[in-house]
Amino acid sequence: MANGTRLRLRPVRPHDRDGIAELFARLSPKSRYRRFLLPRPELTPGELSTLTDVDHVCDEAIAAVDERKGSIVAVGQYVHDPDRPGSASVAFAVDDEFQSMGIGTALARYIVQSARANGFAVLTATTLWENRPARALLRRLGFHACSSQGGVIELELGVSRSRDRSHNPGPSG
Repeated sequence: MANGTRLRLRPVRPHDRDGIAELFARLSPKSRYRRFLLPRPELTPGELSTLTDVDHVCDEAIAAVDERKGSIVAVGQYVHDPDRPGSASVAFAVDDEFQSMGIGTALARYIVQSARANGFAVLTATTLWENRPARALLRRLGFHACSSQGGVIELELGVSRSRDRSHNPGPSG
């Protein structure tokens, strides 16, 4: 990075629970609100499990790690949708100190590539209308709006490698 910080992207592992919890504790209330669409003081044990107990196929989580400090400064994930085989939802969180530096974009690209490689057909993202940085990032990646209600917008991206994949609808759970 421009300030000399070296970040490494790597899969999240179960022993990252504390590092993920520390990342979310460092997020400003505004960043937490944008990530969860409601005020959230901390991650629940279930949310921590969703982020750290992943199989890296049906569900994926990638951390951006500050190599000097060893701390997790961002995380991106996709989680399969059990009601829509071949579909997963994506979400990202970046430490406020590291926002607007391209980390979210790098994580998002990695997550999209991983979902494609793992057979998903569609990715969805839900964000607030007022969250212009997230909407801009998703648009750059090719997501398009598919529904909106109140202050929330859902976006979607087709990620199939080819149209001939109808026989392989992606992970189903």
